[in-house]
Amino acid sequence: MAWLCMMARLVCWGLKPLVMNTASFLQDTTDFLNKLNNIQQLPPNTLLVTMDVESLYSNIPHKDGLAACHRFLSSSPDHKYTAEDVTRLIEFILTHNYFTFNNDIYLQCMGTAMGSKMAPQYANLFMADLEDKFLNSIQQKPYRYYRYIDDIFMIWTEGEENLNQFFSLINTFHPSIKLKMDYSNTHVNFLDTTVYIRDDKLHTSIYRKPTDRCSYLHSSSFHPQHTKRAIIHSQAIRYHRICSDPEDRDKHLRTLADSFHKKGYKDKTINNSINTALKTRRENLLQYTEKKTNNRVPLVTTYNPALEGIKKIIKDLQPIITEDETLKGIFQQPPLLAFRQPPNLRHKLISRKLHSDYEVKNNGTNRECGIQSHIVFGRCQGL
Repeated sequence: MAWLCMMARLVCWGLKPLVMNTASFLQDTTDFLNKLNNIQQLPPNTLLVTMDVESLYSNIPHKDGLAACHRFLSSSPDHKYTAEDVTRLIEFILTHNYFTFNNDIYLQCMGTAMGSKMAPQYANLFMADLEDKFLNSIQQKPYRYYRYIDDIFMIWTEGEENLNQFFSLINTFHPSIKLKMDYSNTHVNFLDTTVYIRDDKLHTSIYRKPTDRCSYLHSSSFHPQHTKRAIIHSQAIRYHRICSDPEDRDKHLRTLADSFHKKGYKDKTINNSINTALKTRRENLLQYTEKKTNNRVPLVTTYNPALEGIKKIIKDLQPIITEDETLKGIFQQPPLLAFRQPPNLRHKLISRKLHSDYEVKNNGTNRECGIQSHIVFGRCQGL
């Protein structure tokens, strides 16, 4: 339902500033690396800890999630809408999440939908509220505590026995929220990084899951050449940003180059993309840059390899554009060539529409449409 998606987008826009101001919030890997860089020296007997909430989205009771959102909304005097209005909107979205499975229509009665635009912000505020209540109820607290939605990273300095007691307490603090824990005095994996201790300082390296098969785009794929080069460059930038030790970085970059070589890319293309990425200083990669607005007029066309020469045509037309008074006012900069994706197998095989037997008129609220006979009420775990 398009209108429900629009409501979720509106809620997401309203909750996002509140989420970013919570104490444990991590925006992304770059934010995580910056926070680690601020820790100059580790106390003795430090343990690195990661925790993961099991099925967070589907295990948030509506009552607790709404209460958490209302609390943060109420504490924000600059918010455009009242806490009551936004909370009612969130409640409406949560209680109207229908989906189909095996020709039956279900209503999700607990938790939030995985694909909802507001789900990450809603889950973040629920966890922030839960953390505040728990951490204020105990005496021995983590030295550092950060969280990316349902993934938690801690630095613990109170000993292994107290850590296990901490985990036992937090794992029983809420009836539906259960966590898994992993810890070490040498290294742990968090997000796409490996955090390790060397000389009482934190260092980071790239982490690839055991299931990672390096499924990069093949060189023969039907994509523009600049897209393929950009994939190599962006991966090299990511390795350069995450790896704090240059020798460790270079080792991983050699593995990365070998992965692209197996995908049919030429060594010259791979090396040029990696060398270009390494020209940027790591300190600059850890800084956020403002996105510049682009006022160039886009020339949108469906991609075809035969159109690669169109860039030269646009460049050759530039003198004509700058000399003509009418065109000069329209094209203050050269037109921006943009390719749209041509039809592929996925577009032909997958349909987002319901079958005609299950189409619902009048927003699914008309009793005569017969939808009630297909609704199954109950808790839907794992969805």
